[in-house]
Amino acid sequence: MTGRTGSTDSTGSSGWSGARALLPTLVVLGLLALVWAASTGPVRMLGTAGARPPEPAVPSERPTATPTPSNGMPTYRELTRGVRATADLSWIGQLVAYTVLLAVCFAGYLLVRSMWRNRWRRPEKPADVTFEKTPDGPVGEALVRDAAEQLAAVEVGGPRDGIVACWLRLEEVVAASGVPLHPAETSTELATRVLQALDVDPRAVARLAELYREARFSEHPMTETSRAQARDALRTLHEDLRRAGSLR
Repeated sequence: MTGRTGSTDSTGSSGWSGARALLPTLVVLGLLALVWAASTGPVRMLGTAGARPPEPAVPSERPTATPTPSNGMPTYRELTRGVRATADLSWIGQLVAYTVLLAVCFAGYLLVRSMWRNRWRRPEKPADVTFEKTPDGPVGEALVRDAAEQLAAVEVGGPRDGIVACWLRLEEVVAASGVPLHPAETSTELATRVLQALDVDPRAVARLAELYREARFSEHPMTETSRAQARDALRTLHEDLRRAGSLR
């Protein structure tokens, strides 16, 4: 049986929390910047703060002669008389307003992206898993029926030969029961897997497999003690199989 656990995207979580924290501040700053940009106007750069505006000149009773150039055109000084330098700083307010607007749009983008990534999704359909059922009943019955031949195989030849013959007899019984081999699985591994799946003492199965590997692949002499241990483990296996069969 398979399952699927949802995981929280770290980027989406950070975007969500960042956007949620910055959004109120950016909205307030944007409103303030818009109000200031709308109300600001040309700012006087030169002049004395708080000075009164110049009063209009009162014409005198006698007009004074104003020298004019010979061509009759006013001079630059006459044209710029009374003009003071000013600077229009309203663009600063517009710059701030556009900056805040872009920041608000970016925060909104993070918010929408986080909501999209954390949206509800239909759970994936679990994959069909085929459970292999070991025919423990037929295998156990076959092992019990062949118990005498297995015990006789233990007594064949020396301890090494008897232990190997006993295990090979177990492999033949398991293979004849119809349990399929797994890919790249040997007959020894199949016998071990099937015996461990039975309702028997796992220590007896492990001891039999250990004695078989020692007898098959080692070069040191095997004693009668090893043969006796294999015989005892085999009898324990048979007794457990008979008990399990009677309980059914």
